[in-house]
Amino acid sequence: MKAVVLITLVFVLVLVCCGLKIGDRTDNIIAERPELTEIVELQDNFSDGTLNPQLWQITREGDFKESTIDVYDANPTENADYRLRLRANTIGTKDDTVKFHGVRSVEKVNFSDEKEISFDLGWNNQSNGCYLTASLYLCPTATNGNPRNEKDWLKFEYAGVPPGRNARCVIATKSGGKVKYLYTEGWPEQKSGRHITNQRIKIILDNKSLKIIENGTEIYGTQSHGLEFTSAYLYLQMSSHSNYLAREIYFDNVVISPK
Repeated sequence: MKAVVLITLVFVLVLVCCGLKIGDRTDNIIAERPELTEIVELQDNFSDGTLNPQLWQITREGDFKESTIDVYDANPTENADYRLRLRANTIGTKDDTVKFHGVRSVEKVNFSDEKEISFDLGWNNQSNGCYLTASLYLCPTATNGNPRNEKDWLKFEYAGVPPGRNARCVIATKSGGKVKYLYTEGWPEQKSGRHITNQRIKIILDNKSLKIIENGTEIYGTQSHGLEFTSAYLYLQMSSHSNYLAREIYFDNVVISPK
């Protein structure tokens, strides 16, 4: 009887060891061949309460009285609600410059195959959103300044509309230095804009097509976006003209994944 038990124990140990080796090999194969499993290329809900330098690089251009780029608890009265905060005060700054700041992804995103980029944007109920923008750029070149100055990009943006409480959506591309507006919500003929709050945005694109969904509704789609690049850095940006008191916007739940 003891001999049978001993043989059984040895057999079990052999199986366990083989299982560990097989598991190690599987992990190594997945690491070497990421196409074997669906991988989220970038994901950040900022829940750690700090900006992750392995994911994000701060960008900035222009003169500010205050430029704050941090992770902030947007609702401290309840459970922590950490978001990326972009805050700008431009009182007393140069009148002939627009100020830009935000973050850029450290790694590029390849969208040769279809990808979905989703994020939340909090407009923060601006009482005066004139000359304020909140933007996402996809740009093939890396800069620590302003991606708008680069030669090629795709932009999704909300721009404040005078007298200040409303905003309008802008979708545009830039190829070889030439800007093309794809969607402007009827601007400049329609100047009133609309009220926005916490916006859930999905951008679905590959090397040819583009679709943009706002709060569950498709607002723009094309089978030929005309972009001449298939990999890009992701920029989350805010801009403001001069002589505005502190204003802030939020980004959250940023995910890039295969569609």
